[in-house]
Amino acid sequence: MTQPKDVFQGLSAPRAIAKFAIPTILSQLVTLLYNLADTFFVGHTNDPAQVAALTLSFPLFMSLTMVGNLFGIGANSFMSRSLGQGERGRASQASTFAFYGAMAAVLVLIAVLAAFMTPILTVIGAVTPEAFRATKDYLTWTVLFGGIPTAAALMLGHLIRAEGNTKQASIGMALGGFLNIGLDAIFVPVLGLGAKGAAIATFLSNIAAFLYLFVVIRRKKDSIIVLNPTKLRFDPWIARQVILVGIPSAAIIILGSSANIVLTHFMSEYGDVSIAAFGIVQKIGTIAIQITIGLTQGIMPLLGYCYGSKDYVRMKEISKLSFIILGCYAALCILVVEVFAGTLITIFIQDPDTVEKGIRFLRVWFLCAPGMCFTNLYSSIFQAMGKWLHSLMLSVIRQALFLFPLLIILNAVIGEFGLVCAQPIADIVSLIVGTCFYISLSKKLDT
Repeated sequence: MTQPKDVFQGLSAPRAIAKFAIPTILSQLVTLLYNLADTFFVGHTNDPAQVAALTLSFPLFMSLTMVGNLFGIGANSFMSRSLGQGERGRASQASTFAFYGAMAAVLVLIAVLAAFMTPILTVIGAVTPEAFRATKDYLTWTVLFGGIPTAAALMLGHLIRAEGNTKQASIGMALGGFLNIGLDAIFVPVLGLGAKGAAIATFLSNIAAFLYLFVVIRRKKDSIIVLNPTKLRFDPWIARQVILVGIPSAAIIILGSSANIVLTHFMSEYGDVSIAAFGIVQKIGTIAIQITIGLTQGIMPLLGYCYGSKDYVRMKEISKLSFIILGCYAALCILVVEVFAGTLITIFIQDPDTVEKGIRFLRVWFLCAPGMCFTNLYSSIFQAMGKWLHSLMLSVIRQALFLFPLLIILNAVIGEFGLVCAQPIADIVSLIVGTCFYISLSKKLDT
């Protein structure tokens, strides 16, 4: 049997980061590729309404990720800290609660969307008949039919990473991603199904990812993950620890999706071309987000184990190296976008008006990369330590206190480009706040 100490403490800091982060980054890149593939194939229909459907659906589809983060990130942190403290049984109990808690929450989301589909689509900005139909088709397949397998695959990935098995977690997600790309190529251009075809591809690929990860858990004899529903025992203390640590990650999705709804609602006033252009910018922008998420989620169980075992020197060493990696990455992202903005936009759509607007949007929006990268890392460090309140405050400050007001004010003052400027400004503020929180907590570890 592989001992937790061998997995979490048997390597130097650089090699440990590579072991935990690289597989997760690669799986996030595959996830990114299939998200981009959706936009690529749908964009080549040269129908702004079809591309707009992907943009409008994004915040509602992300509600599944919100549930996965609420229970999965919380369980990941709790389980790794428990392993650092030598409490395998407690970690197993948390895995069972987190998995079935997530499934129950997704069923509630599905029921709400099914009952209120029309008013919800109207609120998020599907104002034209074409955009409304395409958005409804996309959400029917990705959320109503695909909500359970999507959230289940996300949950199993989080749980498997918590015990240090990042390789298998990443393979499962990569399998779903590559399958999604292949099915996109069939359903969208060949069968001519547009956004609906992309949604069906996502639905089928998430089923495949879930099945693979389920088999991985079943075959690992010494796994701490328990999915047998008869073993579910509700422990209020464990549930509280899991949910409290998961709340900041869920809040990021909720507030981010809410801000995106506000943004797309305002952007819809400028027409489908503006929505499509910004949707493509968001897809490209997820490069920075997904790489950051890959590194920060990858090292979270490593940081959590170090914190649980009180190895604060190693924890700080890993954190410092992660900051350096992400700083270099953020600078590279900005450079690439500034130089190749036109090339990046035309990969996804050839419509001249959309391309022109997308280039201008992209160069402004991508200035958020440094703040976004470091803020995500700060949140992961706080969550790994169980410091949920610091992470939650950072999310609220970033989204609720700054992004929402900026969207309203800048839209009124300078129009659609004000909407694009809001995110970089909010991320600069959150970077400053996160740095202050991190310095304060680091000093406490020294005492």
